[in-house]
Amino acid sequence: MSLAEIHPRLSAEVEVAKAKIDSYAKVANDNRQKTLQLPDAAKADLKEGLPVIDPRDWQGKPVPERHWFVEGWIPHRTVTNLSGAGGSGKTEIILQLIAASSLGMQWFGYDVAEGPCLYFGAEDEADELHRRLGTIVDRAGCKLSDLEGVRLIPLAGADAVLAEPDRRGTLTATAIFGKLEAQARALRPKLIVIDPSADVFGGDEINRAQVRKFVSMLRGLAIDFDCAVLLLSHPSVAGLTSGSGTSGSTAWNNSVRSRLYLEADSKDPDARVLKIVKANYGRVGESIAMRWDDGVYALDSGPDPVIEKVIGSKADALFLELLELFAEQGQNLGVQAGTSYAPVKMAKHSKGKGYSKDQFAKAMQRLLDAKRVAVVTEGPPSRQRSRLVAVQA
Repeated sequence: MSLAEIHPRLSAEVEVAKAKIDSYAKVANDNRQKTLQLPDAAKADLKEGLPVIDPRDWQGKPVPERHWFVEGWIPHRTVTNLSGAGGSGKTEIILQLIAASSLGMQWFGYDVAEGPCLYFGAEDEADELHRRLGTIVDRAGCKLSDLEGVRLIPLAGADAVLAEPDRRGTLTATAIFGKLEAQARALRPKLIVIDPSADVFGGDEINRAQVRKFVSMLRGLAIDFDCAVLLLSHPSVAGLTSGSGTSGSTAWNNSVRSRLYLEADSKDPDARVLKIVKANYGRVGESIAMRWDDGVYALDSGPDPVIEKVIGSKADALFLELLELFAEQGQNLGVQAGTSYAPVKMAKHSKGKGYSKDQFAKAMQRLLDAKRVAVVTEGPPSRQRSRLVAVQA
């Protein structure tokens, strides 16, 4: 017995479906057509369930403006990653960012979008956040009571995992993620900070699928609540060594739209440099030099020219003093790197007063430029030697 005999209506629907498929295939395989012309029925079927856009519909409409939480650094409605070694100051500069947004102030010379901010942290206790924010607002000439719209969720020592894999290995949101969503729904923040990734991501950081799913979940927060999401993380040893600030799977870098790296200076414990190492919507390579200043980080405007001049004058005077001492001892000093290189010999001398080779090298160049020292070449053409001498005024 045929299908038509058993169920005439179902048989008719099957025939209609076959006709649709044949018509779609004919259109798709017709190489003579210059443009894709699908039947209206096919267009309706293709659009069902997918956000299909025909860009021709945008013609004549204004191009949407790109929005930033911090222009060039932290884009709106997506995820930015900030990495840096433990103790480098990531949390500190982000608390300063949150305060700047609430108080309507600049952050290291940049304008910040004003509005509520939500901080979800798994490293610091409430007392520590209290101390840090207290210092920040005090240095800004404000009070903690001025921080309107700031909400902190300190979970140090508690379960802060936002997503973890199920039995099949598929990353899924936890109940804590749902609670974070509820807080965001109530606050409608301009910025959500999640600190750090190691304590909130319960998956395998080298599993690309899990990493991408996690970042996608955070991007969903950014879109749903029309805000920026900032994810803090620690780089691997390789990431620290290379200066890239990366860790785990490359999916961490590939999935976020912007990535920042806070780098410490091994020679200056108070100095930091914040760099843009990835920017889908801006310029890579921008940096902010900052310095620890009595409880907060401040823009590093470079050395004080007055102090530098005083230090330089002292170094110049000591250079001339040591040059005379070496001459009296019959030791010739030169300007070329080698066994008689003046800056090295002076830096090693007991009367060098702790000045470095680089400081003596700068002093030597200043004195050469000022014609207070000169290079004298002596000896026959076959065995000429140069030495550094003081020029009598």
